[in-house]
Amino acid sequence: MPWFPQLCRHLGLTVHHLKHPHGKPPQKQTVRHTVEEQQVNPTTTLRRTTIEEIEIRPADNAADTRS
Repeated sequence: MPWFPQLCRHLGLTVHHLKHPHGKPPQKQTVRHTVEEQQVNPTTTLRRTTIEEIEIRPADNAADTRS
């Protein structure tokens, strides 16, 4: 791989790892999934899908360890 694309890739990976450090991924749980469907006319159907989720993120301890 030429040096400039490789430099760009490594810079992007560095920024990604700083923004999203390795650790426990957030837990997601679907609470409710509802689908409402209404026939408007013989050729048109109106469908509304609602998905409710709960996301639990681990506590950010990085601020405590910087002192």
